[in-house]
Amino acid sequence: MATIGGTTQLLFPNAKQPDKKLYEQAEKPADITLVYRIKYTATLPLRKVINALTATGLFVYAEPNYIMQKCYTVNDASVGNQYYIGQLKADQAWDIWKGDTNMVIGITDSGVDTNHVDLKPNIKYNYNDPYNGIDDDGDGYIDNRRGWNIWANNDNVYDAQDSHGTFTAGISSAKTDNGIGVAGIGFKCKFLPVRLDDNVGNYIRAYDAVVYAAEHGCKVINCSWGSRFPSNFGVDIINYAVINKDVVVIASAGNDNN
Repeated sequence: MATIGGTTQLLFPNAKQPDKKLYEQAEKPADITLVYRIKYTATLPLRKVINALTATGLFVYAEPNYIMQKCYTVNDASVGNQYYIGQLKADQAWDIWKGDTNMVIGITDSGVDTNHVDLKPNIKYNYNDPYNGIDDDGDGYIDNRRGWNIWANNDNVYDAQDSHGTFTAGISSAKTDNGIGVAGIGFKCKFLPVRLDDNVGNYIRAYDAVVYAAEHGCKVINCSWGSRFPSNFGVDIINYAVINKDVVVIASAGNDNN
């Protein structure tokens, strides 16, 4: 890297190597402790840099940091009719189980309206890290009381862009059976907002948000975003969440009809 200039960053410094017991399973766990993000400053073509790194034999894979695209959200006034409740037979499922406040759904998206009357009661708060400028719980994040902003590296998870994250959170986690707004599929389940956009709508560090959610107690992680390009890094991160952390990851089909 010295010949082209740039920086090398260990991407997940707080991650731990998989427990040896995980290797005894049918599915191999993912080790993300040696994943690095490299930024270079020279005017070399990206493909040439990737080929040069791969040729050294020092890397398992080298690939671009793909920018994810959010999936379409309708703005129809009738969205409150929630046709999907019937399609999913969610009302029948609620007869069996109405969720649990200890079950946390990770919403990796553009953030949420943290003041929304139908969402605020279901946000999962981290009471071990009060707002005092100190990392009280020792997880590497200062004052991450109600989720985290991956791009800005702070606790501002407010959805200031286009309400995409707010809509997504509402579908899964709106306060249910409270006489107002809509019904969240998760009913009593809490949700953790993990904001990943860069303030202009780009989802540049989307997979970082998946790791954060998996490492902060989420047992379901929703990803209403995606890319047309295959990614070894993406496979590693999803395997890490699913296999290492025993998390269910939900991905949307996308808007490209492919």
